[in-house]
Amino acid sequence: MQDEVTKHTRKIINTAKNPSHTIGEKLKEIATEILIIVFAVTLSIWLHSWSEHRHQQEEAHNFLRELKEDLKNDAALLKENQSIAKKLDDNFQYILALKKGNLSDSVIGPRTDVDFLVTNFNVGRYEGFKSSGKIGTIENADLKNKILAYYQQTIPNLISRATFVNTEHTKILDVSRNEIGNLTLNEFLTTKKMNIMYYF
Repeated sequence: MQDEVTKHTRKIINTAKNPSHTIGEKLKEIATEILIIVFAVTLSIWLHSWSEHRHQQEEAHNFLRELKEDLKNDAALLKENQSIAKKLDDNFQYILALKKGNLSDSVIGPRTDVDFLVTNFNVGRYEGFKSSGKIGTIENADLKNKILAYYQQTIPNLISRATFVNTEHTKILDVSRNEIGNLTLNEFLTTKKMNIMYYF
């Protein structure tokens, strides 16, 4: 491209210096060369912009396709957390029934296999794409806003809540292991201290 501009610039200079042409012919040839240069530069800029935009859209498309897999994994993680939360809730329902003294066959017994809520959401791909400044290349504004809301609001909120539940669960387990003493399980689980912990 630079060679073409240089070639047409030399032609303008040669035309201006050519004594055999009239001023009108010189102006006509110079104007033609200038138009050729302007057209070539404009076309080159447009082609470069088009190529760059196409490349950005290809990257955005690949990101969205891979993000779909991350979201599927996150959905499975949320389903797993839902199951864990249900088991925890069943345990607390059992303990509440103990306190009220109306334990019946319909109340599920405590589960000793209860795990902790999981917080390892798939944020790496999103963080990499965002930190590279490419999040703006997603042209669908509604989709872009939903992605930003999910990663900037929903996930931190879920992690915060899961961390709180896990912390409280750990406290209950630690107290249960260390402070039962001579109390029966029923007496221990219905103590004021334990009830305060269940409340949280």
